[in-house]
Amino acid sequence: TVSVLYWSRGAVMSEGGEQESADHEEEVAEMLKKMLEKQGVLGKMKAQIRACVVKALDEGNEVKPSIPNETLIMNELIREYLEYNGYKHTANTLVIESGQPEERIPRDVLATQVKPQSGVVNPELPVLCSAVKLV
Repeated sequence: TVSVLYWSRGAVMSEGGEQESADHEEEVAEMLKKMLEKQGVLGKMKAQIRACVVKALDEGNEVKPSIPNETLIMNELIREYLEYNGYKHTANTLVIESGQPEERIPRDVLATQVKPQSGVVNPELPVLCSAVKLV
């Protein structure tokens, strides 16, 4: 039989209302962790927390060093790739840590900076993917 547990203020209660031992707290926490991992929520939460921490630590650093144009282009190619693949928090962390401007470099400008393997930048994929040829 499946036992449904409710967690309330540190006590674990069974469906019938009896208090279970505190040993079950760890079991419930582990079960929730596995469920959140399976749903892909836990990784996103961790990434969001990391991005918030980096942003909070970075707020004190008002003066950003100037970034060479080549680095701006590379960062923007990486940001486009990360966002395309759903790594929004990682992309935000890249922008914060690198000092990359929030304003995007237009895609057509990025495309002029990459020599595509096939000769053409695929409009359906990040520009960076056009520069990589998988063997």
